[in-house]
Amino acid sequence: MSLQSNASAIGWASIKAVSGVDVDLSRSGGGGPSSIVAVPGDTMVDQMNADGQTVRMKVRDYIVGRSEFEAIIGAGEKPDRGDVIVETVGDYSRTYEAIELGGEVSRWWDKDGTAIRIHTTETAQETTTTTTAGA
Repeated sequence: MSLQSNASAIGWASIKAVSGVDVDLSRSGGGGPSSIVAVPGDTMVDQMNADGQTVRMKVRDYIVGRSEFEAIIGAGEKPDRGDVIVETVGDYSRTYEAIELGGEVSRWWDKDGTAIRIHTTETAQETTTTTTAGA
């Protein structure tokens, strides 16, 4: 049984507590960044390029709680193409931009609509080095 099909039994809060990471979410229209907990995952998809060739690409999905997401962007709103998620671990940041996949930027992760899956692709990586005074 997949994690997604068992979502109602396990509960979004439990999954988020075990697998969630802090990310910053910015809206393509200029809102944010706002901190939110998301569960990241990777999906391999086949896309056809302009030459008609099938290209396999990796899509980074972020699953976020509906109530947390709507608290940032407003009730009933969904992610837009171009929204940005920045995931930082230590001094290393990766920037992901929401993309359309199969005609949608996001979809409900579970049948009850308690969490939403946002399709993204990596657009930047950055390492920040901190120095201490007198070093």
